Amino acid sequence: MHRFFLLLPLFFLLSFFGYGQGQPTVLIAFYSQSGNTQAMAQAVEEGAKSVAGVRVLMLSIDQVSTKELLEADAILVGSPVYNANVAPAVQEFINAWPFEGRPLKNKLGAAFVTGGGMSIGEELVQLNLLHSMLIHGMLVLGGAETEAAFGASAITGEAPFQTGKVEEQFLVKGRGLGKRVAEMAVFLKK
Repeated sequence: MHRFFLLLPLFFLLSFFGYGQGQPTVLIAFYSQSGNTQAMAQAVEEGAKSVAGVRVLMLSIDQVSTKELLEADAILVGSPVYNANVAPAVQEFINAWPFEGRPLKNKLGAAFVTGGGMSIGEELVQLNLLHSMLIHGMLVLGGAETEAAFGASAITGEAPFQTGKVEEQFLVKGRGLGKRVAEMAVFLKK
């Protein structure tokens, strides 16, 4: 019993400095029919996993449970561009997020998209995703570089980017976004 009282100040100090608060969870939720948005999600996942002390969960939007959404410290959403709009399935996913009591308030949020051509609406879709996150009270982040200010995006169907895969220059933006969000999640968890 005497040892317990001697160790009590140590337990207090460890709890004060955040020890035992758990590692932050970064949820990467995406919708992909062609595989392009999934490739971007994988790049985002690589970036997030490059940060020590982070749990990363990458799921298709139809696999995400409400529990996983609520337990995440950061939520990154990926969508293809549909006529300068968010894919309908992604909008349905977001519309199903719990709203009463704003349980997503103060979670980190970020967006990544893929589009068939230049000026086809990538930034509009990113902003629409970020707007939805702001309605939920989330703290939104852009990418790691100026060229990814609204998140990460890729062009996949217009020359010279018609190679049948997402080009490395776009995957770099995805990795940068994932890393930035994960770093901020660790910082805020302290």
